[in-house]
Order: sequence, then C-alpha cells, then structure tokens
Amino acid sequence: MKIPAPWRSALRAAAVLLLVAPLAGVLDAASPTTGAPAARSSKAAAPRGTLLLIGGAILDDNRPVYRRFLELAAAHGPAHVVIVTAASLEQEESAGYKIDALRTWDPALEIQVVRRETPTAQTVAAIDHATALFFTGGDQARVTARYRPGDADTPEWLAMRRLLARDGVIAGTSAGDAMMGEVMFLDGGSTAALGIVLAPPAKAPANELDEEDTEAVTKLGPLLAPGMRFLPWAISDSHFFERDRLGRLVAALESTGRHLGIGVGEDAAVEVDLARGELRGLSVSESLLVSTAGLEREGLDRLGLVGRLVGQGDRIRAQDWLAHAKPAQVDAAAPVRDLPPVAADDDRPIVSWRLFRLATAGHEAVRQRTPGYSITAWPANGDNVTFEIRAAAH
Repeated sequence: MKIPAPWRSALRAAAVLLLVAPLAGVLDAASPTTGAPAARSSKAAAPRGTLLLIGGAILDDNRPVYRRFLELAAAHGPAHVVIVTAASLEQEESAGYKIDALRTWDPALEIQVVRRETPTAQTVAAIDHATALFFTGGDQARVTARYRPGDADTPEWLAMRRLLARDGVIAGTSAGDAMMGEVMFLDGGSTAALGIVLAPPAKAPANELDEEDTEAVTKLGPLLAPGMRFLPWAISDSHFFERDRLGRLVAALESTGRHLGIGVGEDAAVEVDLARGELRGLSVSESLLVSTAGLEREGLDRLGLVGRLVGQGDRIRAQDWLAHAKPAQVDAAAPVRDLPPVAADDDRPIVSWRLFRLATAGHEAVRQRTPGYSITAWPANGDNVTFEIRAAAH
C-alpha cells in the first residue's frame, strides 16, 4: 500500500523523535554518535562558573566581548588562558588567530594552546593551571569525540569541570558555542529539522539549495548528540540569524522535552552565570532566547512559541523568564506584513534578525517566508515576541 506523502513526512518525524527521545532525560540510553550506552556524568554538584557563548565570526575589535572574557579570566588572580583547538580542522591557524585577537587587548596575556593531539596528562595540567578556556570554531563533534567520547567522563573533561567549580570561565565561538549543552547539534538545517521535505526548484539544480537542508533532506528531524554538558538547562546554537537556524532550535527543544534555547548571532555573545542561572547580553549584535513551554503542534506547524532578543546590557534570569514567557493571544484575522524576500546570502542576517526586532519594537505582525515554511511574529508583553512556524502549503 502506498503511503500518502504527508503521512510519510509525519512517520519520518516520529521516527526521529523516537531516536532522540532518550536525550530528554539524562541521555542514559544509546549514544546517537556511537550506539554504545551513554554514561551520565558522575559529578552532580551545583553548577558554578561562567560560560561565554559566542555565535561565531567574532571580530577582533569586539571590545565588550574580549574585555569581559579577560575580566572574568582575571577575576581571582592573574589570567592564564588556554586555547582549545579540538574543533578546528586547521588547528595552528585557529590558534594563531585567537592568540592575536586576545593579545590585541592584553599584550602580556599568558596563553597556552592544547590541541587534539596534546596528551592527556599535558592537557589536564594546562587546564588545572588555567583561569579560562577558549574553544575555537570548527566542528563540535570533534570536541566531544576528544573530550567526552561515548558521553563518558574523561580526565580532561573533569579538569574542565574543576575549572568551572573554582569560578573559572569557559568561552566558545561557533562550534565552541554549540557544544556547551547536555544536547548539541551535529548538523542540519531548519527545514529538515522541522520534518519538512524541501523539493528542488524545477529549474535549479539541487546543489543550489541551502547546503544544510540539502545534506539533511533524507534525515528529517533535528540531528542531535550529547554535548559537553557545561550548560545543563538550555540548548545553544551559533550563527543563528545568519543561517536561519530558528526552526532547528525549536525542533530540538520539542524533541528533547527541553524548553529554553539560546540562539547566538554572529559577532554576538551571551554570558551565562551558572550559579545564578543568569544570562547577560555582552554585544551590540543580538541573540535570541526561545521558549517552547507553550508549544502546540498542528501537523508540521509549531504554534505558541515565545522569543526575546538579548543585546548588550540585558540581564535575564533564565527560569524567571521561562515562567513568565507566555504566548500572547493573537488575532489570526489581523493583517500581517511580509518582509521582503531574501535577495542574496549577504541579506540573510538582516531579514532573520529584523523579524524579531520589528515585532519587539512595533505594533503589528510580521512574517518571514523561507523555502518550506514561514515564521510569523507578534508583539507580546514587555520585550517578548509570540511567534509561530508554519509549513508552506504544497
């Protein structure tokens, strides 16, 4: 019997949900990366320390972010920074760029580099001497493969936990941001993560589609794995507005049973005080908090979502925000202003971010249409925005 296309999509999405359902708890079922039993951390102490989530493409002149990182690194004595290059393909190049950037702000800064190949004893000694770590960008799967293989504790990971326990700071850019949580993204775009099959345009070859969605078109649902477990109560993502990653963050929160997402834009950073559960915007470039606590599903549509932009100077208690971030009642018959279509890749940051900025500042609904789905946002209470994601009609 031939199954109708809509049911095939639903069945694929359900299958992905079953595969990632163990992630909703403590990841004590099979590891998505190895299939082996995933080990839960043996350390259950209350979290301490600070995380800096940097969304990638950070510029050397981003004074608020670099100055705050160095301030935290020197909070309890002379700063000693360890750059961790495990995520990067070209480790020497990544290390060199980051050393140059940090020494722009502190020429005398003590810096050490640990690479994927650095032996365990040497890595542990470096981390135990450090006041701050900085994870470079690349592929977050390389980080967990090196320091939490099979989601198990390693001497290096335990040293990182000791750094946080003594109120140190762990920063990460791009992949170094994405790996922070108990759950992290492996790959994939928003369309496939939402369970939507994006057909190639009639006159355009498949290789002109969005690269992330093209690669994941047969892998519906969010592509997730255990992360580094530094951030226990949220899922973080990087390059957020620039790569249209809102849909995949919503899908990941939904499939894992978590409710708080932190989507960090490029050249943007969010500080996380783990002991207080407080988020602080550091950069002029903004990021987005996402709550799925009120999410409702209608087929492939996701309704009842709440977002809040986070920019320089904003301070937000995460659990307080979640408790009060209720979706507003929206008038489905009210007019909606469509944002201009994307003309080129360089315009994507403007369109993706502008949707939430306009809804936050204005008094009207705005909508962004993207291949496969649309996002509509309405002003809500305070700085919150109610939004929904609807699959495009075929």
